[in-house]
Amino acid sequence: MSSLQVSKELLFLDGDLNRSRWAVEKEKVNRKFSGFSFYASGNTITSVQGYLYTSYGNSYYVNIAIPENYPYQLPTISLPYETIQSDCPHRFDNDNICIMKPEQWSTVMSLALIITKTAVWLNKYDYWKQHGTWPGKEQLH
Repeated sequence: MSSLQVSKELLFLDGDLNRSRWAVEKEKVNRKFSGFSFYASGNTITSVQGYLYTSYGNSYYVNIAIPENYPYQLPTISLPYETIQSDCPHRFDNDNICIMKPEQWSTVMSLALIITKTAVWLNKYDYWKQHGTWPGKEQLH
């Protein structure tokens, strides 16, 4: 398994582990992405949604679906108002975007990390649409 370089503020470490997971998740998301909102069904948080803006001047509405067994499973990321081109790399067959392999996910990672990696993906996507190549290092799928 390859390792990912991640800022500590996007992880659950030390003091975070003594507090409610959702309280810490909300603090981390609100600190970096105040335009994102949490949605719930009953007492269960089901998604985090908001807009991300790329350096190319585009905006994308992002939906991060929270699986029932979160944080033990990687959330899924979709762009509900964007049709991703079928030949685009780093997307799943169902058009969810691929920011990391499921086996790279760890319970110490946060939704703020997911949003950060999604913002990077979107900038690479905009570059790919203009130039036809995906910038940066790639992992085999």
